[in-house]
Amino acid sequence: MKFEPPNAEEIKSIFPQFKDVRFLNAGGFKAVYKVVVDVHYEAFKIVHIPETSGVEPEVSNEIRKESAGRIAREIRILNDCKSPEIVKLGTIQPKQVILNNREYVAYSEGFLDGNTLRELTKQSVRPSEEDLRSLFICLLKTIRELWSLNVIHRDIKPDNVMNLNRRDRSYVLLDLGIAFSINDTPLTFNGANRLPGTYRYLAPEMLQPGFRESLDFRSDIYSAALTIYEYAAGQHPLAKSKDDLIATLSRIVRESPKSLREYRADLSSFFISTIDQMLKKIPALRPSNINMLIDKLEKNV
Repeated sequence: MKFEPPNAEEIKSIFPQFKDVRFLNAGGFKAVYKVVVDVHYEAFKIVHIPETSGVEPEVSNEIRKESAGRIAREIRILNDCKSPEIVKLGTIQPKQVILNNREYVAYSEGFLDGNTLRELTKQSVRPSEEDLRSLFICLLKTIRELWSLNVIHRDIKPDNVMNLNRRDRSYVLLDLGIAFSINDTPLTFNGANRLPGTYRYLAPEMLQPGFRESLDFRSDIYSAALTIYEYAAGQHPLAKSKDDLIATLSRIVRESPKSLREYRADLSSFFISTIDQMLKKIPALRPSNINMLIDKLEKNV
């Protein structure tokens, strides 16, 4: 059944303290609204727990466990993260609600006023190296913060990075819905049926059998490089707009992307060579010293 997000009046019926509710977007089983709480804006999220009628009880329990587990894990990780480069939880604590006989988990995050990289990539003017370095530093800091908690984001992409156009907080990483904690018991039902993440931004090793056993922050390094490359060049280095899924996955596994220099010869050699190295197929060949990279980027090497 297709997910139909609740309308503003339905949201207000459950949360009458909201002075204003405006629908922003929806994807998968999650909808996001801009709401006014007291005198400030927050991003209110409501996540549908899928119906499981017509399936075996054991499968039904696994589906519900998977959905609830992902929500709880995302909220726990957001609560633990202190970096300003990662979205923060809001004032609405997680709460189970029923709307139109459907079960949801609702909570809020801080509202971010800006544009996603996806929106900015569609513009004709390409970002400067200063802007790209700011983005680069932001993503490296988020990867470092998450890995300090033994967490991998697994879905870094232009849609999940917001540009706030502020000096004190230029970029923020969103959506930890499929983040993976190496300390947790895996949520296996969904993983047995499809790969986590967005196919165009998957690291090659995530397409190998048993990838979870050796997964670490270098998969996020790869996805971050793809995101920066696409923002800098205005196009994805491997995926083509008319490709089918198999063609895209084949390129990810077998084809080396063109150097970013092909599209941005104006960028420094250090910047280009670092992005190129981060896109190596073998994780061990990618940069692994995040602190050193941040230091060099901040010193404008």
